[in-house]
Amino acid sequence: MKKRNILALLLTAALALSLCACGSQSGQSPTPAEEPAPEAVPAPQEPAAEETEPVPEAAAGLSFSTTDREDNAWDESCFQQAELTMINFWEPWCPPCVGEMPELEKLYENYQDRGFQILGVYATPNQEEDVDAILTDAGITYPILHYCSEFDQFQTGYVPTTVFVNGRGEVVGSTQIGSLDYASWAALVEDLL
Repeated sequence: MKKRNILALLLTAALALSLCACGSQSGQSPTPAEEPAPEAVPAPQEPAAEETEPVPEAAAGLSFSTTDREDNAWDESCFQQAELTMINFWEPWCPPCVGEMPELEKLYENYQDRGFQILGVYATPNQEEDVDAILTDAGITYPILHYCSEFDQFQTGYVPTTVFVNGRGEVVGSTQIGSLDYASWAALVEDLL
C-alpha cells in the first residue's frame, strides 16, 4: 500500500514539473551544459527543465532579420526602441508557453512605459490558425515574430526559453528556461531595467 502511495505521489510530481517547460519537437538533445536539473522530470519527448542558463558569448551585439505575422520586416534596430527587450521563444504546441502568455502580456502592458518590450518568437510552421487562436485568447498585443537562423544561438532544446537584450543589442542577464508567473518575471525585469 505504501509503495502505491509513493508511486502516485511521484507521478503527480512528475506531471506538475513537466508542465513548466516542453522539450523541443525537433529531436534536438540538450548539450551537457544544458542538462536539466536533477529534480526535473521527463516530458513526453525530452526532459523538462526549469533553470537559468548562462548566455552564449556569441550573443553580444545580436543581429537578426525576420518578419512578423503580417510580413513586416524586423531586425536588430528594434532593440534601440527600448532599454530592455525580452525575447520569448515559444511554440503553439507547448502548454507552458501558451499558459504564460497572459502573464507576459500583463508584464508588457505594465512595463512598456519604462522602456521595456517583448518579442515573441515561434518556429512551428503550418499552425497559423492555432497561433491566431492562442494570440486572440491570450489578448496578446506585443509583436510575434517568425524564427530565423540568427536565433539558433539560443537553442536549448526546451521551450519556453527567454533571453533579455539591452538597447545596444547585447544580451544581458541569464537565459531563462521554463515558464514563470507574473511576479517572477517582474522581479527579473526590475533587476535588468
